[in-house]
Amino acid sequence: MALPYRVEVDLAERYPEQVEAAVYFCCLEAIQNAGKHAGAGASMEVRIHAEDGVLHFSVRDDGAGFTPGGVQGHGFVNMTDRLGAIGGRLHVESAPGAGTTIRGEVPVHG
Repeated sequence: MALPYRVEVDLAERYPEQVEAAVYFCCLEAIQNAGKHAGAGASMEVRIHAEDGVLHFSVRDDGAGFTPGGVQGHGFVNMTDRLGAIGGRLHVESAPGAGTTIRGEVPVHG
């Protein structure tokens, strides 16, 4: 890890392989992006939990941030496509000087 980090996982069960793989690779991509772009002195937090039949994950950094919108890199496209293929969604929240949060959710029951 290029940045100091904290990981919090609160799961009571395992999920289908394609769900776990999608969440893993999305978190990995978001962690790599934070390492490249958050800047010196930033830190990051990774959270994974399930609630009401939905598996949620987030990768948040307190670094440089950016203005969302416009052209996004291949990483965001890959994460969006990977989650979309299993009925999930990706959310990107960021602002210059306010860090970045990548959140995703995948329905796992119901």
